[in-house]
Amino acid sequence: MSHFYCDSSSTCKADKLGKRLVGPRLVPLLAVSTLCFTANAFAQEAASVQEAASVKLGETELTPALRVDYVSIDNLYRDGANEVSGSAVLVKPELEWRADRRLLSLTASYSGEYGVFSEDGLDYDNHNLDLRAVGDLSSKQRLITNLNFRKTAEEQGTGQAANIVGILDDQVEVSVINAGAEFRYGAADARGNLSAGIALGSVNYSNLEQFTDGDDYSYIRPYAVFSLRLSPDTRVLAEIRYGIYDFDDDGRDRNEVSLLTGVELASSSKLSGDARIGVLKAIYDQNSDEDTTALIAEVGLVYSPVSYSKFSLDIDRSLQTDDQGVDNAGSTISDDLLFNWTHDWSSRFQTVASLSFENEDRDCPTFDYQTMGAGLELNLQLRRWLQVGVSGAQVSRTVTACSGVAIDVEGLEYDRSVVGAHIRATL
Repeated sequence: MSHFYCDSSSTCKADKLGKRLVGPRLVPLLAVSTLCFTANAFAQEAASVQEAASVKLGETELTPALRVDYVSIDNLYRDGANEVSGSAVLVKPELEWRADRRLLSLTASYSGEYGVFSEDGLDYDNHNLDLRAVGDLSSKQRLITNLNFRKTAEEQGTGQAANIVGILDDQVEVSVINAGAEFRYGAADARGNLSAGIALGSVNYSNLEQFTDGDDYSYIRPYAVFSLRLSPDTRVLAEIRYGIYDFDDDGRDRNEVSLLTGVELASSSKLSGDARIGVLKAIYDQNSDEDTTALIAEVGLVYSPVSYSKFSLDIDRSLQTDDQGVDNAGSTISDDLLFNWTHDWSSRFQTVASLSFENEDRDCPTFDYQTMGAGLELNLQLRRWLQVGVSGAQVSRTVTACSGVAIDVEGLEYDRSVVGAHIRATL
């Protein structure tokens, strides 16, 4: 995750990593995410100008890539009252291994990011490892499993420290493990399909206990999905989920029941992806906390009117438990939106434009905040294996205090500009 774009978006928080891990969109909001406005999203979109070449290892394929960014940032600490400018070098290796043996498909991928900043306290090394196996047991039966491990550093002003400025020397470090298994019954073109699965994992903070004490948690979430084919490219679905969250701080323990409905669109059409909307009810173990009901949504759509132009829209509305107050667990309704437009103007020149919006509606007395971002990246393919480019982004955050609660928002509200240049090499 390229944190110089990631401004405390809830997808940058470990809470967002507990989504259903298997299904039509495998980890659709995990890597990214999906809604966090990151340079990695740019890099993945930019790769479409020229696909990276693979190395044959027997009957398998290995695809390496390396991207290096130099960026200049006018507000390193996201502090509206004391802006400090600086620069950073970001080194991002990628490695993907694939094996397809007729009825069994295996994928393993690693992506890392090593950031060296002009301010030493912002240096980090992030790692993401993802393993996936898909087995066709028969024409009507499929088993999908997934395992993901992430180690990331949350830059100051994001994640657990989103409402803290000017007093931290280090970044919050978090390790996340997610696993999932899903069994699907029904042929791809069958009238009805049925899926059942389970997602489970844990989130652990390894430092700055004064800000993260009690925030570690584990979860388990079984679910079931029924889909009905309306046309060759469209299926309507209904889904039920049941989640159990166990925090180190027992006051935030809760169970969740979610009911969702939506559509799935096959990748063979110009419009592909899926969209879900539903209702979630959170039942807290602590008697002083009232049960919470919230509208939730998960949307991941891609529209390609022509082969050289692609629009993508990701929307996520979810309930989180961010804070533990004196009397109750503080809940947050998080709304995130990311819109991307990738256009190949020729076989060598490409642009990637992005817009992002995040709204955090939190229980009083904690303040609400809204973050908006826009960015543009230009990529030039010098050789089949070599790409260079430049990028720019602007992010702004505003804060809304609860009625009757006096807070100083001068440092919490900020504007942030990032400009950079990069080079990406493949085989």
